[in-house]
Amino acid sequence: MLDHTGRYRVRYEDTLRALGHYLDEHRFTRIAIVETPEGFLVKGYVASENREGGMHLAPQTYLFTNEDLDILLEQAYGRRRQPRPQP
Repeated sequence: MLDHTGRYRVRYEDTLRALGHYLDEHRFTRIAIVETPEGFLVKGYVASENREGGMHLAPQTYLFTNEDLDILLEQAYGRRRQPRPQP
């Protein structure tokens, strides 16, 4: 995967970590990730609570374009720059 300039490769570790953070925040489970020329295709289920207090899984499919991934990476780098709260 190339960065926003199209000249340099972005480390997969950083990209997958940022994508994983997004998927965790949005409660994805049973996830499949496929790299495409446009970015990453993600299929999975989003967990949400139903009226009875149980869990409902809704199937979701997203294409994270290279531009979307750039945004996720910038957010991830921003989170890393913030000082950690003291216990």
